[in-house]
Amino acid sequence: MTKNEVRQEIKGKKEKLTKEQIAAKSEIITKYFTALTEYRNCSQIILYAAFNQEVNTLPLINQALKDGKKVALPKVMGKDIEFFYIESFNDTGISSLGIPEPDIQNKIELLTDTVNVILVPGLAFDMEGNRIGYGKSYYDAYFAAHKAEFLKIAFAYDFQVYESIPREPHDVKIDFIITDTFSKSFSS
Repeated sequence: MTKNEVRQEIKGKKEKLTKEQIAAKSEIITKYFTALTEYRNCSQIILYAAFNQEVNTLPLINQALKDGKKVALPKVMGKDIEFFYIESFNDTGISSLGIPEPDIQNKIELLTDTVNVILVPGLAFDMEGNRIGYGKSYYDAYFAAHKAEFLKIAFAYDFQVYESIPREPHDVKIDFIITDTFSKSFSS
């Protein structure tokens, strides 16, 4: 299958999820993630606001803020994304694509003395850490432009994980995936 065929297949499966299924699966994934040492030890976390039947990240955003972590969310800036701190989810507005985005007052300061924990969105993943996003390569370009060290984590439903998916040379792999039934590290 091509990347676009995989995207279409996953979009079709996500559209069949009920709000109750999304909530239940999201709760399991969030609980697993917040129990990780990497989450407990990080002082700041780069997240995204879910849309279109993605694993719901709003409870995680609220939990991270409650846990005293600095939380940053992405904002599309032309052909790039940048990340900005929020103090509450009320610090977001809705983009032209319908995605909650932060205001642009507090740009993130990437950590240089430790790993930057980042939640990376995607439509499909495979058992080698490859990822198919929404087709704009925002995250791949961001990682290429910033030489900080990142721990790239993905949340997914089981049906979003394939044995193998198409990959291009510029695609950046994730380090860890969490679904409602399993998790897997791809780090060496």
